[in-house]
Amino acid sequence: MRIGRRHRAALAIATLGTALGVAPLQAAQADPSGPVLSTTLPDVVDIDGAAGDIDLTVTDPPVKDAYFRLTMFGTGLDHIRVTDDSGAVIPDAHNEPDHTAATFYIGKADSDHNGVPGTRLTAGTHLRLHLAADYGAGTGVRVETDLMDGATNDYVDNDWNAHTAGYTAFGQASLAGSWTSPGHGSGPGLMFPIHEGVLQPAEMRLTTHMTRRTPPSATHTRWVFSASQLAAGGYTAAQLAKGIAVEYSTDNSHYLPMTWAVGSNGSLAMDFPSQTWASRNPADLHEYVRISAAWGLPQHFLRGALQVVDESGRKLTEVPQELRLDRIQVPAFARHSFYGRDADGVLWQYKEGEYPDTGSRYYTPRTRVGGGWQTYDLLTKISTFGVEGNGDLVGRDRAGVLWYYRGSGNGDAPFASRVKVGGGWQVYDTLIGGGDLTGDGKPDLLARDRGGVLWLYKGTGNPADPFATRTRIGGGWNTYNLITGGADVTGDGRPDLLARDRDGVLWLYEGTGNPAAPFATRTKVGGGWNTYTSIVSPGSLDGRDEGSLLARDHDGRLWIYFGKSGFPFQPRVQIGTGWNTYDTII
Repeated sequence: MRIGRRHRAALAIATLGTALGVAPLQAAQADPSGPVLSTTLPDVVDIDGAAGDIDLTVTDPPVKDAYFRLTMFGTGLDHIRVTDDSGAVIPDAHNEPDHTAATFYIGKADSDHNGVPGTRLTAGTHLRLHLAADYGAGTGVRVETDLMDGATNDYVDNDWNAHTAGYTAFGQASLAGSWTSPGHGSGPGLMFPIHEGVLQPAEMRLTTHMTRRTPPSATHTRWVFSASQLAAGGYTAAQLAKGIAVEYSTDNSHYLPMTWAVGSNGSLAMDFPSQTWASRNPADLHEYVRISAAWGLPQHFLRGALQVVDESGRKLTEVPQELRLDRIQVPAFARHSFYGRDADGVLWQYKEGEYPDTGSRYYTPRTRVGGGWQTYDLLTKISTFGVEGNGDLVGRDRAGVLWYYRGSGNGDAPFASRVKVGGGWQVYDTLIGGGDLTGDGKPDLLARDRGGVLWLYKGTGNPADPFATRTRIGGGWNTYNLITGGADVTGDGRPDLLARDRDGVLWLYEGTGNPAAPFATRTKVGGGWNTYTSIVSPGSLDGRDEGSLLARDHDGRLWIYFGKSGFPFQPRVQIGTGWNTYDTII
């Protein structure tokens, strides 16, 4: 099932567990003149009772050496044990990494020492195997048995082909879950909508079924992620404990918030309340879970498991559970905007698109902010602009007076009336919005004087007096002919600075959050950046943590460089033409 694009969301949940199924065994027979393999399987194997028996019988066996192959398909098959009549354990010869398949070879050893695996079988060969498990299976386990040619290790061919399949289950407890989304049906792989940045919680119904005659007095459901599973998904336990909220109910009406437990080994677990079984008839328990995730968690698949655990802590059953965090639809509070001033002094706004996965619309059609902006010879943002009208702007007029425009909070009229900061700003040849460089939650301003000294004006948060007295960062900055900042391009939560030297080499100064030394030692991004007449860092334009760069070349083409972990940018993508109509892009 696939939800339409406009209903795709920031959170998707897929469950690998399905309802428990036990089907009667049907033996598939070949030509009666050839070998026929028949198999009998137990319907249910009680994990606290005797092992279940698997009987393999061959009529009219082949004249060649042969052996048996038994393959199981299900979930969590690392808990399966197969033994022969002597009690010897038959090793699992091929178990998939996620334990969804297990293969056992019986009689493959060269018993008659003729150099061919297996041996010649006598008419009516009967083999009994014993099947047990450490804990219950959350789903039916499909079993296939095959008669194999020892010389070729292939199925016995043509009319000798013998193959049978059936289902069995490991009893005491089974667990199944299905995720639902109001208005969109239910089942695995659903997408869930968000509206203006509010995540609509996904809902899951869990059903625990007891097949044991005398069930434990009480059990509880546990949701677990091992440290290795978290690492494979790119998450930490602390990150998910903070970013994923879970509520629990037994009646799908009254929900209580639950708490994650972070293990000392880096694992993550949540134990739902204990439930009693003594008076429950039929032996089914229904539980309901709501889950929602904070915006900003990296998008990825995360494998975990749901377990049923008794009072002693013994695991009775387990089913894999896959969680998918997806940020295809970007909520308004996380979307950015940028501006262009044309030759007539009109300022135009471009907003980041709500669905950047379209691949071609990273911004919406422009909207007019207003005219008269040609009065300024320098314009810069103080921090990244948002589509909701957040983000501040300063402009220096030709008399050297600096004016401050506070974000209005209205995306359609994004700036409040200007406030005069003061005169004398003509001593600077460059103004750069630094973002919150000092870590106090207030955006700061950088200014380079004509001697190449870079100065920091710490933000005060007071619109009437927005900047504190300047402090010196350092000299030598006149080696650069372009500096841009105010956005986090590395994804570490701190704003960074990018500077292009006169040879066209772009350098990255990572933000430190330290007011006394706001930037780390520069690192080289690469050469060839003198092909651009404008470079700005508007923040992310594709719903990711790492920021983006917009670059306009000499022909007026607009390019975007998306950020990525471990290195500042991915290869550029062209997203527009005709941008030479603007003399300033901010």
